[in-house]
Amino acid sequence: MVYWIIVGIVLVVLIGLYIWVFTYGRKRQREFDEQYSSMKERHDVFVLNKKMTRERAKTGIMKYYPMKTYHVVGRVSVSQSVRGVQMSRMQTVTFHTTKQEYEKIQPNHRYKMDVAGNYIGFVLAPQPVKGKPADKKTSAKGKPEAKKGSTGKKDKSAKASK
Repeated sequence: MVYWIIVGIVLVVLIGLYIWVFTYGRKRQREFDEQYSSMKERHDVFVLNKKMTRERAKTGIMKYYPMKTYHVVGRVSVSQSVRGVQMSRMQTVTFHTTKQEYEKIQPNHRYKMDVAGNYIGFVLAPQPVKGKPADKKTSAKGKPEAKKGSTGKKDKSAKASK
């Protein structure tokens, strides 16, 4: 009977701990979403490279456990207006992103991205090309052009070998 009480207490503690961690995580995610939504801008980013690393968090209990982080290095045109003077320049920035957005991105391509600070949210990736690219030897009318030196007649040696 005493063992069942101990097992019950342990289960109650574990369920309480799970609920606390879940609500704490939701609260942090909500705070991040509010901050991200207030700062996000759509930028045209040329991706130079991307990498996946394992880093430790700076604070909290997660600083003891290295987690996968997804980094994208891109070139962004940053513009700013100060006292009526418009300044813009190209800047190389290392962005953090999620795994889903990381998989959409390919190096040496240009994407429109929702960026807040150094975090990439939504990536407008171009649609993948389906099928083969158009044949370069077709003319404007859609008919294949004749090769130079070809008369369009069958080769006589092909008949002789049959």
